[in-house]
Amino acid sequence: MKSAPPILLTLLFSFLSFISSGVAQEKEKLILNIRREYQIINSDKNLKSVVLNNEDFLEQMPDGGGKLTGLYQQSQLKKIICWIGLSHGTQVKEYYFKGHQLIFVYVAFNTFPYDEKQQKLIYAAKERTFEGRYYFDAGKLIDQVTKGSNHSDDVADLAKTLTTEAVKYKTLLAGGAPTS
Repeated sequence: MKSAPPILLTLLFSFLSFISSGVAQEKEKLILNIRREYQIINSDKNLKSVVLNNEDFLEQMPDGGGKLTGLYQQSQLKKIICWIGLSHGTQVKEYYFKGHQLIFVYVAFNTFPYDEKQQKLIYAAKERTFEGRYYFDAGKLIDQVTKGSNHSDDVADLAKTLTTEAVKYKTLLAGGAPTS
């Protein structure tokens, strides 16, 4: 069997490198735009809030309760903050939207440290044990940056869970949403 001439291999390699580079640059551009939108949302002091407590959005009541907050610019949802107090720590998930599309989710888990000497949790202190940043474009997860360990390492399941939660929470908050 005859091998391809070196010039053809060089051209093929160059073409594939060019395409790969273009895709990476497009992803970086999308992430920069998402970060810009994140900063705009977080710096807007005029967003109106709608708050749901515990049983208004949770199926099971955690030890420390929960709070779901929707932040609106007129009637458009910009951000959802879900805070849940568990027996061993607190979880915060922040969902960011541009238009009606989910663009970013920030997840943090703070664990109550365990005092070996006293054999109990120290509720006055918290240690960040997980932090995750999830970037979305057109409903698909395009990148993630995580620190620490999380209960789920399956990216496909996590992306589906985050988008499903965002839709559920948007629907629950819509009843109290401000009108234009």
